[in-house]
Amino acid sequence: MPAKKILYFFPENPLENNSGNKTRVLQLLHYFKESGIKVDFVSLLQGLSQWEEGDIEEFKESGLIENIYFVQKKPSKKNRIKYFLNFKIPNYFYKRKLDRNSSLTVDMSWYKKKKFEEILRGSHYDHIIISYLYWADLIENTKLFQGTKTIVDIHDFLTLHHLKDKKFKLGATFEDEINKLNQFDEVWTVSSDEQFIFSQFCKSIIRLIPPFFTKPSKGKPWTEKTYDLVYVASNNSHNQLSIDWFFKKVYPLLPPDHSICIIGRISDYIGNYPNVHKITYTENLQEHYESSKIALCPMLSGTGVKIKVVEALSHGLPVVCNSRGMDGLPNKINNGCLVSDDPEEFAQHIIYLINHQHAYDQQSRMGEELFNSHFESQKVRSILNKVFMGE
Repeated sequence: MPAKKILYFFPENPLENNSGNKTRVLQLLHYFKESGIKVDFVSLLQGLSQWEEGDIEEFKESGLIENIYFVQKKPSKKNRIKYFLNFKIPNYFYKRKLDRNSSLTVDMSWYKKKKFEEILRGSHYDHIIISYLYWADLIENTKLFQGTKTIVDIHDFLTLHHLKDKKFKLGATFEDEINKLNQFDEVWTVSSDEQFIFSQFCKSIIRLIPPFFTKPSKGKPWTEKTYDLVYVASNNSHNQLSIDWFFKKVYPLLPPDHSICIIGRISDYIGNYPNVHKITYTENLQEHYESSKIALCPMLSGTGVKIKVVEALSHGLPVVCNSRGMDGLPNKINNGCLVSDDPEEFAQHIIYLINHQHAYDQQSRMGEELFNSHFESQKVRSILNKVFMGE
């Protein structure tokens, strides 16, 4: 029996691996490779994708993919007449249709859609996976994938992302999101909360595929840990808002000898503080988790499950977070997290865990139990096997 074949669209470069969405793509690609499933990968060359020539070669040589394709926003302008007739005119009417019919728009173009459809015509795929619902229009022409199962990996609840838009209309936006979801045979969510919401409204299969990790080895003994607190984050607007809140309202309430390690691009955003060590990039995140006592997740906005929370729990680190840090977790109590939206109580949770070993050990144990039950690699792979292997 020939190996199954997947066409996987993800608009960015997953090799950067500097955010939870890219970590997820790499997790899935490794699963496909280990399962003998062949993958053709499609991405973008402009915007946030950040593809360098060396990245493309590295990706090809990784063994994670068979082929890599890129779709561009527009063709060359060398022949102005062809450019006008074969792009500007059809794209004008295409964009008008999008603006008229969709509240959830992305930087789509008629040319991107055309190039994606050319890839579809070139080969038969058992599954097409589209990352982010914004790109649902790529599979609008259903005649091109008869017998192919379509899957959208949504990552986030988009309606919530647009709440603060100037012309936001809840009903129209949510209806558009549901209509886009229903274009697919199957919808993947990372969050049990989102699975519950969408399963009430969608005819598509709504499947929970949470982030998954291999259980790491035990960290260093308490006395050998370098940092009291660790915070891992990319430099997006949600994390900027959250870390501002932490340093303005919580940090001044902590004992001055508490050491904090900040890891990720968020380090470029924050200023210099006593006992705060900033690391913009590390190839060995596990080492820093093993060297820390408590993980922080100040989170005031955003959707989906927080990868940083799952990673911390896998290492046996208790997490101190806001209510939003709990989003997507399958249970909200006795899960290794101490939660508060009040700065004073947030700080007290940290101080309490540092000073009470019994409470620390209890939270650590509950966090590991949650991880083992829902996020451990083999647990999630068994779900994926049902999708791709029929097990």
